[in-house]
Amino acid sequence: MNRANLTVLPLLRYRKVALHPADTAQTARHTFSRHPRLYHLPLLSDQNEYLGLFPKRSLLRVTPDTPVGTLPYHTHPALPPYATIYDALQEMEAHKTPEIAVTDDENHYLGLITTDSLVRWWSHLGAVQEPGAVLILETYLHNYSLAEIAQILESDEIRILSAYLLKHDKDLQKTYIVLKVNSIYLTRVIELLERKGYHLAAIHGDRLMEKQARDQLNALLRYLNM
Repeated sequence: MNRANLTVLPLLRYRKVALHPADTAQTARHTFSRHPRLYHLPLLSDQNEYLGLFPKRSLLRVTPDTPVGTLPYHTHPALPPYATIYDALQEMEAHKTPEIAVTDDENHYLGLITTDSLVRWWSHLGAVQEPGAVLILETYLHNYSLAEIAQILESDEIRILSAYLLKHDKDLQKTYIVLKVNSIYLTRVIELLERKGYHLAAIHGDRLMEKQARDQLNALLRYLNM
């Protein structure tokens, strides 16, 4: 996947998986069993037009021969193929659903966007799989400067792999800055950042890893000096 492409098309899955109103509850149960990570299946007309999302819980306490078209389903709007991944996230949050359908301009079903595929995409975007550490800084919005933060980090030959802002949970005048960097040795730059008004709210993968690395290095040096 081209990670510079933010449209939903590269993340589409389950292109051939769907239900039709005449399908029975037994058919729907079998389809859900073959795709256990899905909570909804797209419901399509005979012309492959998107009708809505059929939830697994609608199959509770119904007879096997019940047509799924007679059971409750969600008429959540589908996304167009040119929608962005951020649009998909917003729709999932708005409708509290782990799946969103995507259709073409004629409302023909193209596939599903799922939280699983978004998590994989986000892990690449956020450099989750890259070695390093995650810093969460807290500062006032008027004090925030990514250029200044990058300059401080680069003064110690540390590179920012990803950066984004999180809404502060207590003060609307403040923000959290989440940084993934390519180093676990951050003691010096943290001191420099705090002098500039960036408070360290949390750190992951730094001090414990740094201590372990230094302990291993010291053990090796002691061994070499024997």
